[in-house]
Amino acid sequence: MNFLDLKFFILFMWILVMIACIFIIFVIAPISKFQIDQNDSLSFLKTSFIQATLAVIIVGILIVVLNRFKKAYLLKKLSGKKNS
Repeated sequence: MNFLDLKFFILFMWILVMIACIFIIFVIAPISKFQIDQNDSLSFLKTSFIQATLAVIIVGILIVVLNRFKKAYLLKKLSGKKNS
């Protein structure tokens, strides 16, 4: 049963990573399509800065969430070993 818990934990972590990747690819990357003035290089720079900032924020949030789930899983496993 313990190995099954580990499988679900790893599966959940991968699902979170894939959701974040899909969000970055399909939501953040196409932001440049919505530029009003296509010839302005400063507009491209602003859009790229916004895209990079949003991607870094999403990755930071993903790191925090995965770290919290890891700590919760480890605490559950460690407290389970003490009770046995």
